[in-house]
Amino acid sequence: MVRLKGHILKQRVLIACSLVFVGAALAAGEKIEVGIEEQLSKVLDLETYKFKDEQGKDVVLKDFFDMPVALVPVYYRCPSICTPLLQEVTRVVDLCDLEPGVDYRLVTFSFNPKEGPDLARNKKTNMLATMEKRKLNDDAWRFLTGDQDTITRLTQDIGFRYKPDETGNDFIHAATVVFISPQGKISRYLNGLEFNPADLKLAVVDAKEGRARSFMQKVQRLCYSYDPKGRTYVLQVNRIILAVTVVFVLAFVPFLLRKRPAKETAEKAGEEKAT
Repeated sequence: MVRLKGHILKQRVLIACSLVFVGAALAAGEKIEVGIEEQLSKVLDLETYKFKDEQGKDVVLKDFFDMPVALVPVYYRCPSICTPLLQEVTRVVDLCDLEPGVDYRLVTFSFNPKEGPDLARNKKTNMLATMEKRKLNDDAWRFLTGDQDTITRLTQDIGFRYKPDETGNDFIHAATVVFISPQGKISRYLNGLEFNPADLKLAVVDAKEGRARSFMQKVQRLCYSYDPKGRTYVLQVNRIILAVTVVFVLAFVPFLLRKRPAKETAEKAGEEKAT
């Protein structure tokens, strides 16, 4: 009787655990090829990323981390979403009450190794010229270029997934701003082409304190995926259904562990009466 009871209990636990792990694996989805695979709380080795600045001077990423950094991956000749992203960053920075170069620094880098300092300098000049309220000093917003090795390592480390398009001249990619603490810890992502000054301020405060807002970012990643053709994030209903299923299974596990078969209960009751 004891062995039978243990065997039934073991079966129930195995079934419940199997459902949980299968549901979780399905909800996580396939490996991201294009989009943002957030690396919250990861600490970057800032001294290993070597770039050239707008003037062609050799720099390392760590040079800019005496304060929180908003890191913006783009490429300067991008015909699609890079310029709109930079324009949105410019708009929000102009409206936010935090001071670039004092409270945080903006660092934009090109993930196209064919681009050089001249393009970086021109893009910086164009972006700063659109600001209406602020006049940033030269060090408040930096525009960088680098070689393929540095670009590959940094984009992989921050979870920025992209690929060449069919022509091989441009790239399919998402839009994001990555907020990093002075110690190199990734604390937050602002994904997409629209956000507001409050989003920026909260992200900078989180980065300053080295605090990663992991829960909501993971929920967002579960519910949305990047559509390369539409160049936008789309709601994944199937992932939400699977996630809800996982929650229900987890809630049901304690019930399975506590419940005993009706036959076993009846037999025990009979034994008690007989004695």
